[in-house]
Amino acid sequence: MPAIGRYCLAIFVASVTLLGPLPTVSVRAQVMPLPANWNEPLRALEPLSRTGVIYDRVLPIAHLERLDGSAATPAIGDRTWRQAYDELRRASLAAPAGPDLATLDAGARARYRSGVIPLALLDRAFERVRPGALDDGSLRYAGGRLEPVNAAALVASRAVAAAALVSRTYRGADVTFALDPERCFTDAGSPPRAVTIDFADGLGPRPVAPGEGVHVHYTARGARTLTARIERADGTRAQARFTFDVAALATPAPDDTLHVTATIPFQGQLGTGDAYVALAPGHTAIENPVVVIEGFDLDNSMNWDELYALLDQQDLIETLRADGFDAVVLNFTDATVAVEQNGLVVEALLERLQSMLPPDRTLALVGASMGGLCSRYALAYMESHAIPHRVRTWVSFDAPHGGADIPLGLQYWISFFSGQSADAAAFLATLQRPAAREMLLYHLTSPAGTTGQPDPMRAQLLDAFTAVGGYPGLPRRLAIANGSGTGVTQGFNPGAQVIRWEYSSLLVSLTGDVWAVPNAVNTQIFRGSLRVLFSTTTQNVSVSGTAPWDGAPGGSRASFTELDTIAAPYGDIVALHPSHCFVPGISALALPTGDPFFDIAGSANLASLTPFDAVRFAPDTNEAHVTITPAIAAWLRGELEQGVLAVPPGTGTDPGRSLSLSAGPSPFRAEARIAYGLPGAARVDLRVYDVRGREVRVVESRHRDVGAYSVTWDGRDAHGAAAGPGVYFLRLQADGRGVTRRVVRLE
Repeated sequence: MPAIGRYCLAIFVASVTLLGPLPTVSVRAQVMPLPANWNEPLRALEPLSRTGVIYDRVLPIAHLERLDGSAATPAIGDRTWRQAYDELRRASLAAPAGPDLATLDAGARARYRSGVIPLALLDRAFERVRPGALDDGSLRYAGGRLEPVNAAALVASRAVAAAALVSRTYRGADVTFALDPERCFTDAGSPPRAVTIDFADGLGPRPVAPGEGVHVHYTARGARTLTARIERADGTRAQARFTFDVAALATPAPDDTLHVTATIPFQGQLGTGDAYVALAPGHTAIENPVVVIEGFDLDNSMNWDELYALLDQQDLIETLRADGFDAVVLNFTDATVAVEQNGLVVEALLERLQSMLPPDRTLALVGASMGGLCSRYALAYMESHAIPHRVRTWVSFDAPHGGADIPLGLQYWISFFSGQSADAAAFLATLQRPAAREMLLYHLTSPAGTTGQPDPMRAQLLDAFTAVGGYPGLPRRLAIANGSGTGVTQGFNPGAQVIRWEYSSLLVSLTGDVWAVPNAVNTQIFRGSLRVLFSTTTQNVSVSGTAPWDGAPGGSRASFTELDTIAAPYGDIVALHPSHCFVPGISALALPTGDPFFDIAGSANLASLTPFDAVRFAPDTNEAHVTITPAIAAWLRGELEQGVLAVPPGTGTDPGRSLSLSAGPSPFRAEARIAYGLPGAARVDLRVYDVRGREVRVVESRHRDVGAYSVTWDGRDAHGAAAGPGVYFLRLQADGRGVTRRVVRLE
């Protein structure tokens, strides 16, 4: 940087300190990067530091001056706590004390997996340039540096903060918190003399001993503000307030957890995961499994509780269990490794489940988001290597077979502002992980390119699929797309601005603007700048030749809204639109077209274009990615139940005339009345099956003329014994076509 730039930066450091914090219009978003020699003007102050931490070395996103341990200290969330912790580490003059954020978070996740909400405490001293130091002569500016005249140039402060590093619970009726010594960061290097915490459960403060669990019982859902009171070794006291969300009071614990390790390595690595098992009522072991594979977990924070909440939308899991299905949910140890590596974890799980089932049993397999790719790879790999999988039905749920989209301009925004933001740095690291590089249609480059392009790892993934045959051939293949099939966009045009961040004052101005990728024409997608007086750091990215994925029909992600609501010290980040396309509809259905706005609903030959046997897409809106709507729940449930009986698709020659089948009442006790209609004379086969696919009774097997007919089932099996209560399936086949309906028998 030129000398004038260093002078300006030095003046800026002094001015911000002397004048106080810059005015904040609205606390949203993240922070700007700093030039590499930002700290150069502060070198002369370092010998005066007694704490070893000069806060002016970083930009004050967390505003540590607010976290002073007083009764007026604000309540903060885990993200602010992490930012405060990270700022103190980076402001240290020597090697930072404590682990980096990645190591800290890994330990917190491990603690959470043991059933404990990990608490963290921060109580550390720091120094900053004293307001008024230039005016009273304690500090002077000379030769591009701030030079202290006396020790009064720096003023000491303390930062006191606490947080729950897992910010919510789905087991609020009985939750365990623990403040472990390795997450207690103090000047003394050991926990305080005493810590008490009011968990906002109505019982008041209670002592918290390091490493010991504290059981708390909440009686209602909702946000809480917890208060920690600290007594230090010298007798001084402080307090910290932090937020915690009781998302649910009780989540049923899994009946079992299968620890799965792949037996086939990918690039020398064996993937691992945990498969949570929720048995159907009355089952003592897995009998009729529906296997669900998790998607792209950005920070690997999702475990059984989170996955259960996601998958039980519309009571789907509990309804399937009531229908006699056992839920088996696979949670990858690391969901950001290569799709192929986790695909081989799915392969190991399928082999293990087969060893637990009788030879005549089959499985249903559902892959959500990236889980659709992992399950696809597992099945295709097994078939190409002659490994049995016994999967009768495979459901791909809004999976990015044709690629996923995170707006390229947003990726550059994250990269540009990652220098001082723990959140942005963490997300940038995730973007660089193998799974993201394999799935994204456009991936940022360094330096920035002039055309949108995928990372080279995407081509490697596509080659890997080709090597195993592309798609499995044995199961019935189903696909769900959360995107609109009628061409409804995300609400903005190609090249439209989607994020605006502009702030300006006498001392500093910044810009962080994002536009959607254009439709082929050359257009700017990111503009970032930071001016400190006369010194400016900028980045401008324009691309051409792109397809307008950002606003296309597809399962959406509210990234813009998330950005709009993240705290920032300067200015206001404005999301001009709430969401963008995350998994395009044509990608979820694996359609062989590069047109993001392809008319899915209007396609006369959709069945011949997709590799799936049946598809479902949103009719007139774009649903949030992997959202289970009532319509999806009903469709998915019907397909999974039909899959038990492996009813073949119709082969009749008149698509305008079809079989009809109904039954009632349902539930029934004495008998169910079955009505069916034939579009033409045919041999009729009407049978009853249980949820395991075993035949219970032949109700009718004879030749019938065209017309409507009615028969009854008295609830007995082929031997005349009463069938047990539960779900049964009626299967009607005639003239090469089949239809299935379910009935429920009571005691």
